[in-house]
Amino acid sequence: GVIVTELVTNACKYAYPTGGGEVRVALRRIDDDVFLLAVEDDGCGIPEDAVPRGTGLGTKLIRAMAQSLQSIVEYDPTHTGVRATLRAAVR
Repeated sequence: GVIVTELVTNACKYAYPTGGGEVRVALRRIDDDVFLLAVEDDGCGIPEDAVPRGTGLGTKLIRAMAQSLQSIVEYDPTHTGVRATLRAAVR
């Protein structure tokens, strides 16, 4: 819940600075014991000099929660906007 909340909050705050837009959240099982969480938008993206480095409280919280799931959040540099994904074991 915390990871989704932080990623959606970031998308709402930064993706569409000149107006509204869509934020998509998907959770699906990709294997018997692995799920994939994706949060994405088609907004302005993350500037290269602002790639998530873990300096903000939200990014630190996302990283800590992902580590508790023995996973990491990855950002897709090929996606228009931002796509953050997390793969973790079903427990």
